Amino acid sequence: MKRRLLSLLITLLLVVGLVPAAAAAQSDLVITMRLNSPWCVIGDTVTQIDESSSAVVLMAENGRTMLPIRRMIEAFGGSVEWVPETNGVRCSLDGISVELEYDSTVALVNGEEVLMDVPMRAKNNRSFVPVRFVSENLGLNVEWEGTNQIVVVSNGSLDQSSLTALPQVQKLVEKTKPKENPVTLTSKSYTLASGTVSANVITVNMKDPRVSVKAALSNGKLNSPASFQSIASGSGAVAVVNANFFNSNNAVQDPIGHLMVNGQFAYGSSGISSLGITSSNEMRYGRPAMFYRVKTVDGGTAQQWSGFEVNVLKQFNNQSVIYTPARGASFPVTYPGAVLIVENGVTTNYRSVNTGETVTIPSNGFVLYSSTAVISTSYYQQPEMGRKVMIEPYLYTADAEGFAIEDVQTMVSGSPRLVQDGVKYTQLDPNFSEARFTTMVTPRTAVGSTTDGKLLLVNVKAANMNQMRDLMLALGCVDAINLDGGASTAMYYDGKVLASPGRNLTSTLQVFVSD
Repeated sequence: MKRRLLSLLITLLLVVGLVPAAAAAQSDLVITMRLNSPWCVIGDTVTQIDESSSAVVLMAENGRTMLPIRRMIEAFGGSVEWVPETNGVRCSLDGISVELEYDSTVALVNGEEVLMDVPMRAKNNRSFVPVRFVSENLGLNVEWEGTNQIVVVSNGSLDQSSLTALPQVQKLVEKTKPKENPVTLTSKSYTLASGTVSANVITVNMKDPRVSVKAALSNGKLNSPASFQSIASGSGAVAVVNANFFNSNNAVQDPIGHLMVNGQFAYGSSGISSLGITSSNEMRYGRPAMFYRVKTVDGGTAQQWSGFEVNVLKQFNNQSVIYTPARGASFPVTYPGAVLIVENGVTTNYRSVNTGETVTIPSNGFVLYSSTAVISTSYYQQPEMGRKVMIEPYLYTADAEGFAIEDVQTMVSGSPRLVQDGVKYTQLDPNFSEARFTTMVTPRTAVGSTTDGKLLLVNVKAANMNQMRDLMLALGCVDAINLDGGASTAMYYDGKVLASPGRNLTSTLQVFVSD
């Protein structure tokens, strides 16, 4: 094992070798390695010092850089072998050999004893050797690029004054530079034409592949409000804000508008502004008027049925609703009709239902409820059992802003629209004309997008709706929507609750950053 570890150390040492483009011949090899980093550049290749472990880094001991050296020596055409007689390592290159033993400051160079400043060490199951001592005694050149703390090793000449310009150094600097945080917080006051507003603004770089934004239902189902603290702390998200308005004073506290979680509609009710986010983090705004086809996909005679909403409890003449496990274990029938039961993607039952009945929702499927008026139409098809089916959301009328449902994975809704295409939007949606949605000064939450692909999550302690419009414009938003506010206003960032709501919440919008 020690032999293998030492070999790896040697390879790493070679990785740090480096040759300036101006000073080295075309055949010269340059290897660079940065202190305390697992990355190195061998020639033109950016790689890890130890391909099997990111824990192996170039380290320092008593002012000397140490690393596993096998990979480096072999890159220069040499070899590293274990010497069982001395429990040591022999590095060979171009007829020269350097032999080292653990914890000994005496090395053998072509059989002659030579003192070292620091001995070979064992760490993380690897053998670390002094880079400069081994390299120079094997005929290699070693330099220290102090600006970026990079060791440069080459089999050609090195110009100390031009090390920083070497492509191997630049590649390593680029690879190891700290990544910008894709989710940041700014807390400040903004002077607007409509007044001064203090705001917390979370900026999310949606172009960063590490970022994902998801809507979430409290406790994973409808009408199950939970404390914001428990939602945020248990989410694993970097940032969380409250999402859809909901009927907080009702026995059933359902969201208002569309709510899509992981590509599936947890709730679907058209009519107000929505933000949709695709799997590639494209942000789409509009008022998508959604229907939901339940259609056969098994190659037999085609059948399909329409659901007009998802998990909405209100049933009436000409109503059709898809009920999923997000609704819970069952739903009540309040208007006569018929239900189609689907389990594991297959139709298993179809029957009439009457007011007062309770219908079980399969945990592995869904139920399509259709009122008597719907099943009485001439185009309604009697469902066949044993058919494979799927739910396909679609726009029953084209959206005025061109909102497309394809590939949308996350959707939340709010009102009023604050900014549309870079201009303040002042029209009000039905049922959102009360003072609390317009002139009242109250805590608020909003979401918006900028031209450079940023998603902004905004929280204010006190503002009226006109101030929110001005604020979102001042922040550079080309599109923005007001989310729930008042006692529902909530914001969490990097482990801290910045705005704590006065009630439990049913839905949130959450931002994640992967490693």
